[in-house]
Amino acid sequence: MPFAEERIYSVTDIVGEVRRLMEKGYASVAVTGEISNLRRASSGHLYFTLKDEAAQLSVVCFRSTAARAALELADGLQVVARGRLTVYEAQGRFQMVAEALEEAGLGALERRFRELVSRLAAEGLFEEAAKRALPRYPSRVAVVTSPTGAAVRDIISTLRRRWPCAEILLAPVPVQGAAAAPAIVAALEALSVARAADVVILGRGGGSIEDLWAFNEETVARAIRRCTIPVVSAVGHETDVTIADFAADRRAATPTAAAELVAPLCGEVERAVAALEGRLQGRMASALALWRARLERLLESYALGEVRARIERGLQRLDHAAERLSREVAAMVRARAGTLEARLAALAALDPRAILERGYAICADRTTGRLVRSRAEALAAGRLRVTFRDGDVPARVEEGSA
Repeated sequence: MPFAEERIYSVTDIVGEVRRLMEKGYASVAVTGEISNLRRASSGHLYFTLKDEAAQLSVVCFRSTAARAALELADGLQVVARGRLTVYEAQGRFQMVAEALEEAGLGALERRFRELVSRLAAEGLFEEAAKRALPRYPSRVAVVTSPTGAAVRDIISTLRRRWPCAEILLAPVPVQGAAAAPAIVAALEALSVARAADVVILGRGGGSIEDLWAFNEETVARAIRRCTIPVVSAVGHETDVTIADFAADRRAATPTAAAELVAPLCGEVERAVAALEGRLQGRMASALALWRARLERLLESYALGEVRARIERGLQRLDHAAERLSREVAAMVRARAGTLEARLAALAALDPRAILERGYAICADRTTGRLVRSRAEALAAGRLRVTFRDGDVPARVEEGSA
């Protein structure tokens, strides 16, 4: 077949076509492998190879992505690189452009866990002195967990069995996945602002480290410390340890153990109250007996007898003084009564009516009512009123009568 019937590509065309096909088919991939031949260019870009037992892949990590990486890259480190596949046309080299890097497997999570614990501990976030005591007899218990898991059933049944008088407030949240940590933070903040409970139980059942990772998030640890209500962490099984356990005021091995830690046994409280009541009654009886004996001794004492004798002598002196005062007042009243009678008699002698009784009469001007004391006044008045012992008589003065 002659060449004229075939399509002939340039190197640039064929490499560019392969690059486009590669970028279209593998625009977003995640590749795990071991780092080797790590090199940092003066521009800040990183170049390395990802390899496994059978193959290797060239990787470029531009400066902006490298600055965001949460781990220190080194040869031999197992990582997961997320990005796109492409072809570097200048060299015709197949490569990966890494847009995110994280340590692979459980080792990466464990390293993140240790680093965060170390950093938060250095800040003093886990200080025992800052942790609060749990209320002895809570009236309301808030439970922050999944509403459908076994943990919430265990917590509620244990609380109702041990301390049925407590109100249970459920704050439902997802307990794993990307949405879990923000939901837990929001629930703790809402409870804290409203002061909606006396104590909070935060937890879930067991699982892998990936399942429990929401309780290792820094935001959750800080929300626990900001919460104004004491928090009990109950995440996973007894062997599971999370950062939430370090940040909480108390840690319980399991959700059931958290409910037992928060809620006293009602029967034990009743017995304790009965014992306290018995001791109180005994102490009251002893105190009353002691004071009764002291009072009896006081009543029998010479000092109290002397006080009683002084009071009795004082009462007698008071009686004598009252009798003397009564006699003196009676004598004074009699003396004043005699003087009053004499004065009344003198006044009676001056009474005009007494003069009328002896036959005298009183003349007065009938018009003005003024007393007439002389003949001239009688002549001037003309008309008189003459008052006798038994009444008045009108009179008229006539001229010329001698």
